[in-house]
Amino acid sequence: MEKYTKPVVLTMDELAEGVYAASGAPAADANGTGGIKCDSVYMNGVWQAPDYSYWTEGTRGYKKQFGCLGCPAYTESACGLQTHYVESGNAASYDVDNGKRKPSWEAKGYKPDDPVTDFNM
Repeated sequence: MEKYTKPVVLTMDELAEGVYAASGAPAADANGTGGIKCDSVYMNGVWQAPDYSYWTEGTRGYKKQFGCLGCPAYTESACGLQTHYVESGNAASYDVDNGKRKPSWEAKGYKPDDPVTDFNM
C-alpha cells in the first residue's frame, strides 16, 4: 500500500448487509510479496546460495562466500519471501522481521567484497 486511506463505514437502517473491514494486510506488490521486502542494500532481493567451494582465506568476499545465509527469509533453494511468504497467504507473522531481512555478514557491518575473516555466520 503506497498511501493509506482510512476506511469509512456508513450505516443505513433500511439495508441489511454486513461489512467486513480488514486492516493491516497490505495489497500484494509486483513481486506478490504484499510490501514485505528484502532489507539488504547489497542483495536487492536476489537470492544467492553460499559458495562452499575450495578457496584461499582472504581472497573471497562475504557476498560470494555466504550469499543470503543468516537472513530470516533464507531457505536452501530460494528466498522465502518469494516462496514461503507467498504460499502462506502473506501471513502477518513475517512482519516480525521487518528491517532485519539481510544476510548476517551485512547485519554485522561487512561489505560484499571485504575479505572473509569472520566465519561465524
